[in-house]
Amino acid sequence: MPRADQIAVVVANGQRYDIWTQIEVSRSVPDVIDHALLTVAEISPKSRGVISALKLAPGDDATVTLAGQLVLRGRVYLRQAAVDASNHQVQIGIASAGQVIMSSTVDAEPGQYVNSTLQQIGSACFGKVGVSFKIEGAPSGADIPFPRVSEHIGESRFAFIERLCRMRNVSMVDDGQGGILAFRGPTAGGAVIEEGKNLERGRIVLKIDEHARLFQAVGHDANNDSADVNRSPSGTTSVDPPIGGTCKFLAEEMADSTCLQLRANHEGDWDKLKQVDGDITVPGWFAPDGQLWFFKMRQRITINSPSLLPKDTLRFMIKGVTHRQSNEGGTTTDIQLCREDGFGINGALPLQPTQ
Repeated sequence: MPRADQIAVVVANGQRYDIWTQIEVSRSVPDVIDHALLTVAEISPKSRGVISALKLAPGDDATVTLAGQLVLRGRVYLRQAAVDASNHQVQIGIASAGQVIMSSTVDAEPGQYVNSTLQQIGSACFGKVGVSFKIEGAPSGADIPFPRVSEHIGESRFAFIERLCRMRNVSMVDDGQGGILAFRGPTAGGAVIEEGKNLERGRIVLKIDEHARLFQAVGHDANNDSADVNRSPSGTTSVDPPIGGTCKFLAEEMADSTCLQLRANHEGDWDKLKQVDGDITVPGWFAPDGQLWFFKMRQRITINSPSLLPKDTLRFMIKGVTHRQSNEGGTTTDIQLCREDGFGINGALPLQPTQ
């Protein structure tokens, strides 16, 4: 049985559900949208017990709390039931309310935005389906207005805003409350995971097979129609390690040299992100400071594991968290790792190389 302070609770249609055989609650920058997957089982399909009272269905509004803390506000997207002669099982999937930006397209008559910032465009586009958009931490350059951008027919709302995020070197993640946050770089954090202490198992991949040494974004400045060099500005960034060739690409939107530098930086940061991938499992749901790991997303974390790393200790960024609990596996948390500057860096926080 799980401890009283480590229980997942779903509230939907005024009903409270807290009896599960297996739970999984995930938050991830790559996946963007938060999800929960919960399974309940009974040993007999004839017993009118927990499952008979489990009336959740796709479309129902729902909230999920872990250890009494709200982590997800959204709706049921999945109900899967199975029955045979000896057991009865139901699986419930819940997605954050932000899921609608993935499945809905821009308006039938695509809009155009003139001299508008990413914050203004994101709020307008997502706001039409009830999803908030907020740029967190005031990353440099993110407030530069776009001279003119247009939605594309058939383009999802997420794809449209993600395209613009690339031009301002920011990424998006779910806030769990029905909104989307745009950000750049890790936040402060001091958690330490040590082999032989609070590390149950782990996997870390370091690779540079898709690495380029230089990234150059080229484009056209909408504010300059002259035939001089300023008509075709560019931005270039270098990425460690200093080996490999150059990746040259066309920017998605018209931009001056400042904005093309942001676009080049974004591509370079994506290269850094792909250099490191890993996940480690720790006991329980709580970080050393007593907070849920769920709220440690984007924080820096130090891993001390001579068995996993070429150096005994390296620092990473938390790109995803999955809380798990089951009768067989107990209560654990999977922490997904990336290079600590894989989503860029904003401000003067010092970086420690991960390779």
